[in-house]
Amino acid sequence: MHFTSPGRGFILLYALAYAGMFVSFMPFVMVLLPLKAAQAGGGHAVQLLSAGALGGAAVASVTNILFGALSDRTLRRRGTRRPWIAAGLGALSLSYGFLLVAADPVSLLLAVTCIQIGINMMFAPVAAVMADAIPDAQKGMVAGLTGVAHPIGALAAVLITLPGLGGDAVRYALLCLLFTALIAPFLLLARESAMPMQASEAPQIEQRRFDFILAWASRILFQVAGNGLATYGFFYFLAVLDREDISKTSVEANPIVATMTGSTIVAVLLTLLAGRLSDRMMRRKPFLAAGAVAMTAGLTVMAFAKAWGVAAIGHALALSGLSVFLAIHSAIAMQLLPSPEHRGRDLGILNLTNTLPAMVAPLLALALAPEKTGYMLWLLILALGTLAGGAVSLCIRTQD
Repeated sequence: MHFTSPGRGFILLYALAYAGMFVSFMPFVMVLLPLKAAQAGGGHAVQLLSAGALGGAAVASVTNILFGALSDRTLRRRGTRRPWIAAGLGALSLSYGFLLVAADPVSLLLAVTCIQIGINMMFAPVAAVMADAIPDAQKGMVAGLTGVAHPIGALAAVLITLPGLGGDAVRYALLCLLFTALIAPFLLLARESAMPMQASEAPQIEQRRFDFILAWASRILFQVAGNGLATYGFFYFLAVLDREDISKTSVEANPIVATMTGSTIVAVLLTLLAGRLSDRMMRRKPFLAAGAVAMTAGLTVMAFAKAWGVAAIGHALALSGLSVFLAIHSAIAMQLLPSPEHRGRDLGILNLTNTLPAMVAPLLALALAPEKTGYMLWLLILALGTLAGGAVSLCIRTQD
């Protein structure tokens, strides 16, 4: 395949599709799964949520690599990864129907498995398109746009909880319509064009490999906190409110909606600004450091918060730091992929930095039992991991 520099239209369609990926699973992680766990798990809601998060992360780890490799093969043979994106879109929509009717722990865990398969059938090829088609000179800008996907996904979680939307079936249907509307234009209108990877000298290759390991390790450490914040944020705010009934009643009664909305708006604005400034400065590390410090500070504030307002400020700071760090980190990681013929597979390996931490966070929650002992120690441990991840990322030398 030949390469032509992507225009604004392609970048916009890609950014929308990437946001659609996060819309497809963030409401599930942040709201739908916790609510279902509360309904199906009774007094063991946190344990069932942890089991769902662990099992889902294990399935995601395997399927992301698998579908990334399969999309590599489709790209070589047919010049596109889109068949896998389309198939995943259909599979995920059906899986949400399964989650809607799940009423016991077994059916809930089966629904989680199906949802993870559908998500990663889409996510693996979509993520690989950035490595395929976006040159290094544009990766900062595109990373800023795609970095907004995380808070947009969180905003979608807020949207489906708004009062007056109707019952659960309406909310699930709305979610499916949202991510389909974001992903479908890319499927129908975008035309992929693969970018060949330039050959590097042996010392550069060795340094890139070492830097890729550093990038992998730093993201692992950072994402433990990110996954913990997304998965258990719902129950954390219940603890701050000193209430237990919200998880068992209509989602419309959930006061967490306003907090998530504010946090999301702040995170979106700061991520866009960071992506633009990093391109102008032609440096990424200052923004990695800022993101790590912001999230560490936010988690620490949340750990000691006794009032709703303080907790909300900490959450906004933590979510903003997470969004900025992940956006800039993605731009760096894309430049360190070792093989142009296996970008989907290698990004699946990089995606383990998302799925493995999703297994660590539930294990940590089970070990510390924060619903009984309080969230302070748990959040402080996440803050230390975040700080360590930021420090490791600053050791990457290739980019500077």
